[in-house]
Amino acid sequence: MTTAPVNIGLIGLGPFWDNQYRAALAKLSQRLKVVAVYDNVRSRAEQAARETQSHVVGGITNLISRPDVHALLWLDAGWQGSAIVSMLLERRKPVLMGAKYDLVLSALQTAHQQATAHGQTFVPAFLKRGAPASIRLQELLATQLGRPQCIDINISPASLTTVPFATNADFGGTEPPSQDPLLEWVDWVQYLFRTAPQKVTSEDNGQTLFLEFAPGNATSETTTQSTNLRKARLSLSVVPPVPDQPTCDEIRLQCEKGIARLIGSSSIEWACGDDSNLETLATERTETEVLLDLFCRRVVGGIVPVPDLGDLIRAKQVVDRL
Repeated sequence: MTTAPVNIGLIGLGPFWDNQYRAALAKLSQRLKVVAVYDNVRSRAEQAARETQSHVVGGITNLISRPDVHALLWLDAGWQGSAIVSMLLERRKPVLMGAKYDLVLSALQTAHQQATAHGQTFVPAFLKRGAPASIRLQELLATQLGRPQCIDINISPASLTTVPFATNADFGGTEPPSQDPLLEWVDWVQYLFRTAPQKVTSEDNGQTLFLEFAPGNATSETTTQSTNLRKARLSLSVVPPVPDQPTCDEIRLQCEKGIARLIGSSSIEWACGDDSNLETLATERTETEVLLDLFCRRVVGGIVPVPDLGDLIRAKQVVDRL
């Protein structure tokens, strides 16, 4: 029996639509169908509506209220900024939040409380969790490498411009909200360690973060003693860390039983004892496809785990300590 697709309403387009979500939704068209589009630039909304065979809607409230819209994909805050959050919470429809905007911690906490109280799915787009190399790493941690003990992340400046952020025109001529490239990496580290850090320090005017985590339960007597703290370093590199691949970030991990190195989102090297491997995962689903798939499963009533506003709050609390 064929299952009807989940009808999606798009709020805002901007660079994330062009560079990530358009292609991913096309691949998942049997499960997710765009039925309505709103954007501050009407010509941009009309173009997206033609591509997705959907309707252009003249306002955010009208789009959210449409009975044929089952869930919402919010990609650009536009000039309305964080005021959109109140509209989304009022209608209580599932939301995938790909938009980048500057919302203070207290407002995020209030939004999380309201969404939780009403059972509303509100998913921040923490794409790094679903990257092919990240998914493969988690498999290796469970089967070969053991728990991570030390993580060293070098963020390439060039990688931050591969998907450009919103422009002044998207915000009615005002300056776009600040973007914090460390925020999603903090979430990724906490996701791997399955806990929040005990201590956070910084260097280089906040461009390098040091996170210390409580000891894990070691599974091997020959590896790091359980009395030692687990650590992570996140650094915005001055130069691209991977030769000949300027848009690739580089992650190195020391685990209980081995080591791993992630290059960009789809390549991983790992070694455990005498076994070493280089895996290229370019043919796997993209992180955007993975996130959309998980979101769709939640919308139709699944219990698959997805990030929520609580995860965003915990990552922001770390960054805001500096």
